[in-house]
Amino acid sequence: MKSLTMRKGMALTLTAIVAGTLLWPAYGSVHAKGQTLTQQAIDKAAHADNIPGVIVTVKKGDANWLYASGEANMERNHKVDADSAFRIGSTTKSFVAAVALQLAGEKKLSLDDTVEKWLPGVVKGNGHDGNKVTIRQLLNHTSGIPNYLDETFKNSILADPDQNFTAEQLIARSLTMKPVTGFEYSNTNTVIVGLIIQKVTGDTYAEQIKKRIIEPLKLKETFLPGSSADIPKKNARGYLNTGDQLVDITLLNPSFTNAAGEMISTGEDMTTFFRALLSGKLLTPEIQKEMMTTIDSPLGRFGLGIYETKLANGVSVWGHGGGIPGFTNFAGGTADGQHVISININVLGGAETHIHDILAPEFAIETKQELTKEEQRKKHREDVKLVMDQVVTNKKIPSVAAGGLKDGQRWSYAKGTASFEIPRPVKPSFSFRIGSITKTFTAAVVLQLAEERQLSLDDSVEKWLPGIVQGNGYDGNNITIRQLLNHTSGLANYTDLDMRDITLPQNPFRYYSVDELISKALAKPPVFAPGEGWSYSNVNTVLAGQIILKVTGDTYAEQIRKRFIEPLGMTRTFVTEASSRIPGDHASGYNMDRSGHLYDMTEVNQSWANAAGDMVSTIDDLTTFFSALLGGKLLNKEIMDQMLTTVDSPIGKVGLGIYEEKTPDGQSYWGHAGGTFGYESRAGGTLGGKHILVTVMNAVGPEVITGRDKIFNKEFGR
Repeated sequence: MKSLTMRKGMALTLTAIVAGTLLWPAYGSVHAKGQTLTQQAIDKAAHADNIPGVIVTVKKGDANWLYASGEANMERNHKVDADSAFRIGSTTKSFVAAVALQLAGEKKLSLDDTVEKWLPGVVKGNGHDGNKVTIRQLLNHTSGIPNYLDETFKNSILADPDQNFTAEQLIARSLTMKPVTGFEYSNTNTVIVGLIIQKVTGDTYAEQIKKRIIEPLKLKETFLPGSSADIPKKNARGYLNTGDQLVDITLLNPSFTNAAGEMISTGEDMTTFFRALLSGKLLTPEIQKEMMTTIDSPLGRFGLGIYETKLANGVSVWGHGGGIPGFTNFAGGTADGQHVISININVLGGAETHIHDILAPEFAIETKQELTKEEQRKKHREDVKLVMDQVVTNKKIPSVAAGGLKDGQRWSYAKGTASFEIPRPVKPSFSFRIGSITKTFTAAVVLQLAEERQLSLDDSVEKWLPGIVQGNGYDGNNITIRQLLNHTSGLANYTDLDMRDITLPQNPFRYYSVDELISKALAKPPVFAPGEGWSYSNVNTVLAGQIILKVTGDTYAEQIRKRFIEPLGMTRTFVTEASSRIPGDHASGYNMDRSGHLYDMTEVNQSWANAAGDMVSTIDDLTTFFSALLGGKLLNKEIMDQMLTTVDSPIGKVGLGIYEEKTPDGQSYWGHAGGTFGYESRAGGTLGGKHILVTVMNAVGPEVITGRDKIFNKEFGR
């Protein structure tokens, strides 16, 4: 029976807070009708004694689901909702660790730096010496620094949950205890990491988590409350199991956990975070390897802010658990991030076993029948088409077309309408504006000129375009052709939001000269000094086009025709220059205004894009070009190596006119995306040129980008 008592300042006893200790036993895997085994386990847990409610969120491949069972509020008999927020306790440690690891990847600190280096005098006395403790040891709990959260402190917090604590007070409490040996889970470790983050960046750990994780991943329901006792969203009540009763302890000042456990989140946000973390989207490969380098511990193989536990069936689950008065949770998944889970139970005490029971069936090994290579090929193609079918169900995406090359065979597929006004089926043979994919063609011309020794990639812009890039902080003597092609020139982008959303849509047939485009860019100050950063700028490629003209006497358009379009037989590829029309059959292109409304903008004078984005092509022609480029048929090995030499950027590893992206399971492909008025496209493939994919949708907007990514991840993922 579930016995409920409302907390009114009484002293209570607690044996484990903010520990996140989880161990998995063995379970069978018999399937039942109606519900999955995981859902059965959730219901079973929610009906157990002293378990109010259970919330589970899962992302597995392209599938997402939420499920909740039990009570959110026992006093009022309210059912728990799957999108409710909850305190995540020690799972906060994975967020804090991710920030520290990013700083290590940026060389702003070293994992082997001592605590004394960053926090002189903070860890000292009573046998403690910050000179002998490293950041790595803080993150994997081998520092020897004891946990400030002993039984006396726990009971004090439960007697008065409104108490406020600083990081310095928590650390000082820990240092009154003698050092420990070996692995010892200690909240003090992460509190110290939080102070190191502040010393390195000038921001609190909370501010850095917001900037580096919450905002980029759009975790809209994830909060760091500091000393606030409130949960700032719809939430289940949180209960404490005292052994003979459940006590409502929802309102709690979490400052006693600090960086070790203060956060609040939802299942959707937690699975989004762990998918990004495990799939390598947040850390460099080198630092990702450091995170998953483990030591033995009672929790399993413990890495840096995350730990691995192997289920009885051999499946490894990486993640972190959290326990804080009111809530017990776990979040994590497989090492590739393709299968992640968040489990929350709105009680602390006696909930861990139920978490185990839910994890076991969810990560059970599925029996798969061996398929022949031909069956695998057909299944893969049908799977990609199914993703395309799902993508086009979004009302903001009129149609999607894709095609490419794999296993020596070309394929294509299209779904949706070519026009909202006069509905007609879209065809994979249609022409479309390729936008910034044009940059790869322009760059390939420059690279061929470098191969022919007609120019050097390290030539300055001033050498070929004297006096063009000067003034307002710019000096063409300091900018190289290489920096134009990989967007490290520091040149500002003339295509700002106002030009994109207002200027061009209001006058789509206006002609822009090259001089106008360059002047618009140079009117803005440099984004950074040449070579000191990365910023995507169309003027980089416009200048590359002008250099082609100076070197060869031909426009970039003429050189693209002579070097690629004609030799490769790309009969439906055009450099439109100032033309506003799309040659041949094509779908209508829909632009999105700032209110999210789509409107027809099929015809537009592409002179504003110039060498950076004025081409029209087809899926078949782009497949031909990228197969030849990535297959080494257009450039020799020396220049190909130059093209594939990359710099880090928000869109991936950027080379010269091309960049590398990775699927969530780590598979690499190279290419370029092209967003322009009315059309969003991407073309790319694997090195060697034998596996190519081209996609196009006849609209622009965030839903289009998400859909495009799903198709590429399915095509190139394992």
